[in-house]
Amino acid sequence: MIQFSGVSFRYSNRDTIINEISFQITPGEYLGIVGTNGIGKSTIAMLMNGLLLPTEGIVQYKDYCTGNEHEVGIIRKKIGMIFQNPENQIVASTLFEDIAFGLQNVCYPTDKISDRVMEALQHVGMQDYRDTDVNSLSGGQKQRVAIASILAMEPEVIIFDESTSMLDPEGKDQILKLMRELNQQGITIISITHDMEELIETSRILVLDQGKIRYDGTLEMLFEDEYLRIQGIATPFIVEARDALIDRRMPIPRSIFSMEDLVDYLWKLP
Repeated sequence: MIQFSGVSFRYSNRDTIINEISFQITPGEYLGIVGTNGIGKSTIAMLMNGLLLPTEGIVQYKDYCTGNEHEVGIIRKKIGMIFQNPENQIVASTLFEDIAFGLQNVCYPTDKISDRVMEALQHVGMQDYRDTDVNSLSGGQKQRVAIASILAMEPEVIIFDESTSMLDPEGKDQILKLMRELNQQGITIISITHDMEELIETSRILVLDQGKIRYDGTLEMLFEDEYLRIQGIATPFIVEARDALIDRRMPIPRSIFSMEDLVDYLWKLP
């Protein structure tokens, strides 16, 4: 679905931030992209939908190439992006007007806009706020409006770029739950974050380090022992607890990666 082939990228007057990386994302994946701050996570996100163009290499979505100016509009319609600050994506005063604005820009049939807006709001549980002033909403609610605006465009992929970092715990949980639900409905989800706790349900993880992909696999395999060889990985609490018990010579398998599994295993020990 999305393919990077020998992609490098450098900003003006700076060293190369992405260095000859290649990978593919398949339909329906729930992919996490992690790494330390400034390592290039957001750069990769913007390369995916043509907001940035590679210095070298090719980025494709299906048969479309971000380097083709006639195709990048199609790519951006099918690959939506949710940023860290939802206010950067809100352009109108009410929820209805904000979502309708995006549809009007792509010449969506006028007589169908109202139904499409309400369908998108229902998808994120905000249908009762149709005529509400956006400025009166909480951070989590604003982020759901941003997601509704993307959903109205009927994307196949949604990139969440540090989309929960400015939210309180309740708002964060709401967005993570919505991400899981969207993935279960067939939308490919790409979550860019520094918080490994957010990625428990991902199907695959890419770890960036010094411009390269240092790890590509499941989260469970990463935290069996690979993470010990990669700098800057924030270890989830469950992994710290598991490894602390192992250090105390308890026979805990390194494959355990959930609190429920750890408690269940401890109860069964003689």
